[in-house]
Amino acid sequence: MRTSWAHRPASTKGTPAPVPHDLHIAYGDLAVEGPAIAGRIRFFKDDLERALGPAMGADAVSLTPGPEADALVLRYLREHLRLEVAGTALEAEILSSGVDELDREPVWWILVQFGHQAPVTEFTVRNTLLFELFGDQRNVFKFVHFPDETSRTFYFAPGEEEHRVRFRR
Repeated sequence: MRTSWAHRPASTKGTPAPVPHDLHIAYGDLAVEGPAIAGRIRFFKDDLERALGPAMGADAVSLTPGPEADALVLRYLREHLRLEVAGTALEAEILSSGVDELDREPVWWILVQFGHQAPVTEFTVRNTLLFELFGDQRNVFKFVHFPDETSRTFYFAPGEEEHRVRFRR
């Protein structure tokens, strides 16, 4: 059963069914500058809605931009994406979110920020976003360090959930 934020079945009357996709991937593009790591993470909307459903006692939810959606997505994000500096987890905060179209398939994006007390040059990322749904889920995250614009890109898959990110000091 698919539920909306009012905990009722989402209306499908007059709404075309989502186009099924074979690709299960999430992308992250984050900047590392001083004590902050911030950027955009993108998911296929239907995949994220399925992942969020169990938290609402449903098979899926119907996401609409707003504080309720951000709170639910943040709860999921904190369970499946962990950034640590010297063994200390960084707290995630969603700054904004919304829906985009990507080749006719809705994509849910979030602008997220992780903060630390001191400049970040090395950290560990554990990423299991959507792994509980799809055995073929892959996540690609790019981190760009500023001001030198050094980039590091990492591929996350079941069995390859964790990577250490290092930039020169």
